[in-house]
Amino acid sequence: MSDLAVIVTCHAPYLRWLPEALDSVDRQTPQPVERVLVLDGCDAAQIDNGHWRRIQGSWHHPAGARNAGLEATRAPWVTFWDADNVMADGFVAAVRRAIRAAPSDLGILYPDLQLCDERLVPGVYRALPAWDYWGLRAENCIDTASAWRRDAMDVAGGWPAGTQGLDDYALSLRVTAAGWTAAKLDGPPVMMRSHPEQRHRRSALATSIWQARSLAVVSLLAGRDSTFARWASFLLEAELPPRTALYVVDNSGRPEFTRMAFDACQRIAASRQLSHLDFASLGRAYHPAAGESWFAEARHLHVARLYASVLPRVGEDLVLTLEDDMDPPRDAARRLGEEIGFRSHGNVGVAAAAYPLAHDDRAVCASWGDGGGERWGSSVSWEQLSDGSMDVAFVGGGCSVWASWAMQDGPVHLRWRHQLGWDAVRCVALRRRGYRVRLHGGVRCRHHVHGRLRAR
Repeated sequence: MSDLAVIVTCHAPYLRWLPEALDSVDRQTPQPVERVLVLDGCDAAQIDNGHWRRIQGSWHHPAGARNAGLEATRAPWVTFWDADNVMADGFVAAVRRAIRAAPSDLGILYPDLQLCDERLVPGVYRALPAWDYWGLRAENCIDTASAWRRDAMDVAGGWPAGTQGLDDYALSLRVTAAGWTAAKLDGPPVMMRSHPEQRHRRSALATSIWQARSLAVVSLLAGRDSTFARWASFLLEAELPPRTALYVVDNSGRPEFTRMAFDACQRIAASRQLSHLDFASLGRAYHPAAGESWFAEARHLHVARLYASVLPRVGEDLVLTLEDDMDPPRDAARRLGEEIGFRSHGNVGVAAAAYPLAHDDRAVCASWGDGGGERWGSSVSWEQLSDGSMDVAFVGGGCSVWASWAMQDGPVHLRWRHQLGWDAVRCVALRRRGYRVRLHGGVRCRHHVHGRLRAR
């Protein structure tokens, strides 16, 4: 059995480049024994090449065609090739050398990219960085034309559909989330054509990237009967990416509420086909003193301890912190997740929805940070909001999407001498590391505080 299979996928617009792609593979020394051509909704009868096994079908998406090619091969490693690209001489030899030296946990070998025009005139050369687990989640460095270990793809479930041109990114995230590593290939780059018929354009990827990444929804339940149904309804109806996990910490201290909440979480997990459900009941209800201020340190320390009990366990790419007294719009997760694009598109560490302060509904729970950079300063007013997003210094964690790769900054804690809760302290850490803190004025939540509705 060959150690490497090459699968070329082609749909109708790429037929004019197909002969060149096949010839570039046929020139390789040594030859991959398994060579499969998968034709998606088209026919290449005019191409006379007996070296390739042909598969025809109508998947209307590259993921389906690639999975069909994967099922037709047996090699332990597979390289997938788009018909509009060309394989440089020595590519297969470099892959096979790397395969022979690969450790048992290596799942992906990825090459550099040589971008070309339609006539294959070289343009920009993309020398990709060494692999890093969280770095990959911030910005994709793995192309379809990588060498993929079959065992790793099997565990990840094969090529995922529905990611709007980011199927290679989605697959690499799933493979590495399952414990496999990746490494840069020491060899020639992929000769990649740029042309109008490409299935995707980078402008579209900036907004669809949130679908490729995994999302963790983290909620603390305080036993509020008046808002629980709204919280559950949001999770049942919201726009969520294909891989969404739910982490719930019940600190109501009420067994009947705990049973109701657990049953609801199970229904949500089944209905939304969640990738993971984590439910913890700590029974640590907070009982404020009579006349206690909202800024009581004990209250915020209690919340920080609850987040500290769950956030270190979260491994998803993005984290939506959703408090149970929030009533967000159904597109909140999507619109906030879209703000966290590739690293080169803004380096955003958190994007938050706009909602009223718990103690003053005349202001938004966000701040300009005009108190020296590490103090809250003046809050953002509703009049200062637009329907888009803007840079601020602090946001609350009531309905916010955080980039997990930017959250690797230490434990959950407070800085109470400045009256900063766990979320504000995280914002300070993000800005120190060069990440931006964003407030989205087009995503507005109603805030239910002690039975009183605060909304703008």
